[in-house]
Amino acid sequence: MEFQVNYLGKTVLILSCVGLISCSAVPVVTQQTQPTGATSQAIHSATTKSLVCVVHPGDQAHGQEKYPGSGAEIGQRVEKAVQQAGWQTVAIKVDAGQSAAECTRRGGTHLLETRVTHYEDNLTGWTLNPDRIELQLRLSPASQPAQVRQVSYEARSNLLASAIVEWGNAKPVSLLKGDFDSLVSRLLSDAR
Repeated sequence: MEFQVNYLGKTVLILSCVGLISCSAVPVVTQQTQPTGATSQAIHSATTKSLVCVVHPGDQAHGQEKYPGSGAEIGQRVEKAVQQAGWQTVAIKVDAGQSAAECTRRGGTHLLETRVTHYEDNLTGWTLNPDRIELQLRLSPASQPAQVRQVSYEARSNLLASAIVEWGNAKPVSLLKGDFDSLVSRLLSDAR
């Protein structure tokens, strides 16, 4: 009887700890590239303004599963990274091809487009399938959208840590952490 109570108490303690740290994901960055494309001098704006128009991607899907609101979450996370790099941002939510004109109309000097190439939101703690997110960030002067510098970022949740921690099923956007902020900062570093 004493063994059952002791075992039950430890089980409750472990479940309580897991509950306290739920809804977080532990990322494993699997790919991160250096900025490529137009040189930093080509991206450099002649003006001293530093307003970046962040184009929000559309909502994501994986297979039959659709994720309403995921595009806005990704766009907001990209905006946060740009702001942490010392830039002002304005969100742009328009169709492709119209974003440069909208950015210029709103006083933006640079255009940052986010292209999501893979988005997979799994119940990692239950299915043992990691969450994944793959992005391409494309930076260009708003007045010359063909002069693009781009980087790629790919992350998946740490399978073992997520199986223990991710009881509440964190979203793939939560994988965009410190390394992601550094990557955005490097992309923007020479664009002032």
